[in-house]
Amino acid sequence: MSGQVPSMSPLGAQSHLIPPPIPGTSTTPPGNLVQEWPDLGLTLICDFISPAEEQEMISSFHAISPLNPADTKRRISQHFGHHFDYTTFGIDESKHSPVPSYITNFLDRLPVDTEGKEMGRKPDQFTVQYYPPGAGIPPHVDTHSMFGEALYSLSFGSGVPMIFRMSGENEARKLRLPKRSLQESSQAGLDASADGKAADEKSEKAEGVVAHPAWELMLPARSLLVMRGASRYGYTHGIRPRKTDVVDGVTVRREGRYSITMRSVRRGEEIGCDCPFPGVCDARVRKEQEAAAIVENTEMAGTECHMNSP
Repeated sequence: MSGQVPSMSPLGAQSHLIPPPIPGTSTTPPGNLVQEWPDLGLTLICDFISPAEEQEMISSFHAISPLNPADTKRRISQHFGHHFDYTTFGIDESKHSPVPSYITNFLDRLPVDTEGKEMGRKPDQFTVQYYPPGAGIPPHVDTHSMFGEALYSLSFGSGVPMIFRMSGENEARKLRLPKRSLQESSQAGLDASADGKAADEKSEKAEGVVAHPAWELMLPARSLLVMRGASRYGYTHGIRPRKTDVVDGVTVRREGRYSITMRSVRRGEEIGCDCPFPGVCDARVRKEQEAAAIVENTEMAGTECHMNSP
């Protein structure tokens, strides 16, 4: 696997996709293949962990959360460091769990930033998840303001294609709606129809929204995906719910997959964002809402003064 990343099905088999951008390739000193898309800030490192590390992770995960028949359609999550909050999309300061050794053992191998204000910064919030075969993840952009720029995702257990698309007016509109639980959104992804058509895509067609083209990138088992720049702030990423994928021209049934999402938590004056993607930036949305509230309060005060004047 270290010499080649599996390719997804031909364009003709999935007409809603375009071919992925051509990456630059290199190898790490151990000889692992690295694919990079510098314009997108996207990096994929194959065989980032060994098969032995992979088995330790799976065993440790199920020592806490044993699988049972009810888990055939249920995503299972474990949080280490500060727990991720699926309501605020930030962290829950009241909940903290020690980070297990199977994670701390590889932290020094992560490709951290070597310059800038986040130089040398390692993640300190970890969400480990099990996805049953066929499960999907609704397309989304992770919270900008609460976490550092680098977003790490380690896949293990089995590979899966992840779909990327530049965000547009539909994503900007959704971000301005009243917040809904990401867990509810994810369950919708699990319950979506078997043909892989997510509810979000159907709603776009119904609303007549013109969406940017999408492309898929195969994430092999034991690979590390790193998102910075445009891929972190401006692109949605997700996984289509379906039972099979066409990989290198062969139909492959999906197996259970695990992932570790790694983030660095911002605190105090660090919280905020000035990225070039205001449509899907939670910091910009918050400023818009605060400005709108000021205008509304001013107008209400003016109305009251007018009503109370002789």
